[in-house]
Amino acid sequence: MKRTKAPDTNRTGRPMLHRAAALLLAAVLASSFTGCGSSTSGSGSSVGSASAAVTNTLYPGTSAADSVTLNLPNEPPQMNSMLTTDQVSGDVLRLTVAGLTKQDKNNQPQPDLATSWDISSDKKTYTFHLRKDAKWSNGEPVTAKDFVFAWLNVMTASTGSQYAYILTDNIAGGQDYYDGKVSADKVGVKALDDYTLKVEFSNPIPYALSLMAFPSYMPVNEKGYKEITNGNPDKYGKSPETLLTNGAYKLKEWTHDDHITLVKNSDYWDAAKTPVTNVKLSMLKDENAMFNAFKAGDTDEINVNGDQMASLKAEGQKVVTYSDGGLQYLEFNTKRTDLGLNNAKICQALGMAVDRQSLCTDVLKDGSTPADGMVPPAITGVNGSYAKARGSILPDYNKDKAKTLFEEGLKEAGLNKSSLKLTLVCSDDSKTQKTAAYLQQQWSDALGISVELKPMPSKSRFSAMSSGDFEMVYTNWFPDYNDPMTYLDTLMTGGGNNDGKYSNTKYDALLKQATAETDTTKRQQILIQAEKLMLQDYPIFPLVFKSQCYTTSGKLTGLTRTAFQDLDLCDGAKVS
Repeated sequence: MKRTKAPDTNRTGRPMLHRAAALLLAAVLASSFTGCGSSTSGSGSSVGSASAAVTNTLYPGTSAADSVTLNLPNEPPQMNSMLTTDQVSGDVLRLTVAGLTKQDKNNQPQPDLATSWDISSDKKTYTFHLRKDAKWSNGEPVTAKDFVFAWLNVMTASTGSQYAYILTDNIAGGQDYYDGKVSADKVGVKALDDYTLKVEFSNPIPYALSLMAFPSYMPVNEKGYKEITNGNPDKYGKSPETLLTNGAYKLKEWTHDDHITLVKNSDYWDAAKTPVTNVKLSMLKDENAMFNAFKAGDTDEINVNGDQMASLKAEGQKVVTYSDGGLQYLEFNTKRTDLGLNNAKICQALGMAVDRQSLCTDVLKDGSTPADGMVPPAITGVNGSYAKARGSILPDYNKDKAKTLFEEGLKEAGLNKSSLKLTLVCSDDSKTQKTAAYLQQQWSDALGISVELKPMPSKSRFSAMSSGDFEMVYTNWFPDYNDPMTYLDTLMTGGGNNDGKYSNTKYDALLKQATAETDTTKRQQILIQAEKLMLQDYPIFPLVFKSQCYTTSGKLTGLTRTAFQDLDLCDGAKVS
């Protein structure tokens, strides 16, 4: 997932949305929504599994009773579910706002505000039956009309939702509504009564119930929203007073750029499974600061780097490594023809010049593995991992070939290496800056160029990417749902997360063909064909399939993490 920008009105078929990797907070204790896991001793993985739960006693954790402290990697840009695109905001929203379904620790959709649902024989129509005792934090009941209000808002062009496509591509009549061709009554979302919601999809969607847990599909109370915004939508989701919640927790305090405090919602239908009354979410960006805070008893869970993991294990502290479904990659602004960033040879060379194995083992040291395509192994395919069926489709690290390709590309683009000046945008957290410095050195050694680094806070980086104010960016993408499309559709022409403005009509056609294909084996073959085609153009160069290493204090037990559920305190976690 990732961020925010108004749709481009000069688009074809899809809203101009956006994201820089990264809604689901697979960074809730790291930097920067698939599941793959491992044991506490290493980094093996299996599709769809969660990380092993950890029980530690070496570090007792925070001292406040009936509370737990976790860490966010940065300030949530905002928490309006109709606009949210970043992981941090998304994971906080999952703790505070309930949708039709929620995902469990095994990445399976479970009832949340919907108690049950009926699915038509053609698998295009879902009828959801809602709980009658759910309440908003303003005392209003949660009804089917709240879903209709929110979904139509997301599918309204003037709202500027970068994730509009995740509804308009799926909901019958959604794209025509976005384009202003039909009225709301022609869109496939209807409140049959206060507690019955009918949803009609354009095509059968195998992951439809998982989609219902995604923030863009969350409800919003119309009455409360209009009272808060008073005609100014920017007011919503910026503070405890301007966010309406109905989930496991309420937003109690938000001290910007410092911490968020959540308090248990006793009105939530599943409150018995909420393990702790108070949750503090700190915002520490620096790895060493996080590590020191953990050892000092100021936080109860942290992500750790390789050196920190070795130190903790030497002390007898258990550390878990698991695949979080994240992809770290270079994205090129294809509109910067003056820099040759629309030239496949130049972009391929910039990727091939990076020793991806060394990046993983010597720099990241967290169990991450070299990327061999865009879609990571954590995503499920027809029989096991999609990536396994696809195989490796990226060239290996090769300095000499990279140099040759680079020089050929410069010649084709009419550029001279001596006058070429490139800038790499990246996040400003310590871990990402370390990686960016490694890339900078690799390019200097292999290609003989000096690339300027431009670290930015996440909110600024997202804004720069949305506006096209970048040349190259080192970014990441985490899955919104367990299907290859969550990665591949980010590069469709006019896609809101297509920051580099890549466009290939054959690629677009293949993805549309896959969307309509009901035979799962044929669909997978089409997606693999599309991925291979796109990676011949090199609008991006995948570098790393991410893993995370984390540890917990003795106070926090039974916590499991997956790439879809990185901050779920209500499915087995216990706080002493």
